[in-house]
Amino acid sequence: MIVVIIAVLAWFFVGYIGRKNSIEYGPWNGTYFMMGAMKGLITPEYVASKIGATSPRDEVLLRTDWQFDDAMVKEINMPGSIATPNKDGWGSLYYIICDFNNDGKVPNPELLTVPPKPGATQKELSARMVIFSAGKDGDPATWEDNQPPYFTK
Repeated sequence: MIVVIIAVLAWFFVGYIGRKNSIEYGPWNGTYFMMGAMKGLITPEYVASKIGATSPRDEVLLRTDWQFDDAMVKEINMPGSIATPNKDGWGSLYYIICDFNNDGKVPNPELLTVPPKPGATQKELSARMVIFSAGKDGDPATWEDNQPPYFTK
């Protein structure tokens, strides 16, 4: 009986801490960790399979508005997070740039938005893929709140 009581109390404690952390850290934290999970699993080849064969393979700013397959959702899943594989913690789609021509470089997203980020000069980044969130305002051109402040490589 004591074991059951301890187990129930532990379950409530873990649930309380998880909920408290979700409220305390909010959308930024869930978004940051979701992008970390996606970075390790999503490849340019996976993105190409999701956007379709008829879509151009330009290395441009894409939004994650395709449907993730069940296996990928299960692999990326972060229980209790308000961020998802498709949407950041504020409910906006992630932005992604992939190296479709396999040269190991992608265009710098800071220069793809209108207006471009002030002071951005590097035309390309050495990466196969870049994922970022437009932040709280949902606008990728307002760089002050984009998440993360660096790009996933």
